[in-house]
Amino acid sequence: MVTQTLRCERHDEPTRLTCVDCDRPICPKCMVRTEVGLKCEQCAAPATSSVAPRRSSRLPLVLSLAGLAVLGVLAAVLLSGGSGGDDTTTALPPVGTWSEMPNLATIRGTTTAVVLSDGRVLAAGGGVGAITLAAAEVYEPDSDGWSQVAPPSSARRGHQAVVLDDGRVLVAGGLAEGRPLASAEVYDPVADSWQPVDPMATPRLGHSLTRLPDGRVLAVGGSAIDAEAGAAGGQTLRTEASAEVYDPETASWSAAGRMASPRFEHSATLLGDGRVLVAGGLGPLGDGAELAPLRSTEIYDPAADAFVTGGELGEGRTNHTATLLDDGRVLVAGGAGGENGDLSLASAEVFDPRQAGWSPVGALAEARTGHTATGLDDGRVLVAGGESARRGSRRSLSTAEVFEPDRGSGGEWRSAGDMGCARSEQAAVLLGDGDVLVMAGDAAFPGRAPVAQSCVARYQP
Repeated sequence: MVTQTLRCERHDEPTRLTCVDCDRPICPKCMVRTEVGLKCEQCAAPATSSVAPRRSSRLPLVLSLAGLAVLGVLAAVLLSGGSGGDDTTTALPPVGTWSEMPNLATIRGTTTAVVLSDGRVLAAGGGVGAITLAAAEVYEPDSDGWSQVAPPSSARRGHQAVVLDDGRVLVAGGLAEGRPLASAEVYDPVADSWQPVDPMATPRLGHSLTRLPDGRVLAVGGSAIDAEAGAAGGQTLRTEASAEVYDPETASWSAAGRMASPRFEHSATLLGDGRVLVAGGLGPLGDGAELAPLRSTEIYDPAADAFVTGGELGEGRTNHTATLLDDGRVLVAGGAGGENGDLSLASAEVFDPRQAGWSPVGALAEARTGHTATGLDDGRVLVAGGESARRGSRRSLSTAEVFEPDRGSGGEWRSAGDMGCARSEQAAVLLGDGDVLVMAGDAAFPGRAPVAQSCVARYQP
């Protein structure tokens, strides 16, 4: 028998609970335990009455016993997980533990972080509101401490970074003074120095950087900027379909094949055969159309220097995560969807390169966008933070979930506890011992401007 999964009308979360009076879907956040079972807050509110008090009877005792029986059945259903898997995250104990680490010396949102060849972690750039930073720090996993290193040549946030084959770090694009950047520079951890390199042909924000098997780096999409015509003299962002490749040997960029669709805040994943899967993002659905979350995907083949279609996602999404699984498939989770990209998504799906197709898997317990996803050593995937967005209202999350892949059932999500620091657009890396380090990010709450964070947490699977 298939158990129907409902959604709480108040919190918009998946649930199997309903009010015993009005049958409305309720969740553990808003349910009220009564003598006759679980009720919504409206039905559980005490009713005013002018009837004189009655003498006591044994009816409340009978109802209490009945209520306990109902709660026992509900608990058994929740603990068993049913057949849908949506409530597994809340029913089972959290997987792994979180530890608070020393904060970054500099508060910053949207920093980038990479693991250096010696196992240390470089956090570079970021910003506080519209103010961009040129600061850089290094985390030492053995001592759990941060130390400042040479700052980048340019302040930027929203940039991308990858580790090159020789251990240096390429940083490119991002935003400064309200404008997307074309500039790029390379950090040498041995010399503790930054060296500017040739800029990209196109300024890019919301782009992707992917190191190819031959050591070159592919930059895809993002948003450049155009000057609007007219007396206002304003500016508008323009999503990009272009791509270019950085060659570390010449420290220069060259044009690459062009995508069929412009896209911004998409995902790019290196597949096992050396190709790159580019999925979703924000882009036009047709000629002259307004921007919307895309279902389309494309695959870049370095040998042919060309993009080919990769099939369609089950749901259009942007600012999601994509993670390569041990079996070669790609897990795409969460993101922003809806007609205007203003709704956080809980859905997840998997791309199988052998079949060149997408299939849905179990949904996240919490809808989230701007989160991080990190592949663990045992093949599972940790998703942390992000924010719940609904038509302009944003709330950052401190919760985390772990995806346990299963080719037969598609996989399921388990709670991974709480980081202790709500944030979105943070950075996360896998350390050499299998732990995950999550750092910085912005905290957004309804009616308040986002606040840059310096908090750091370490997850032990």
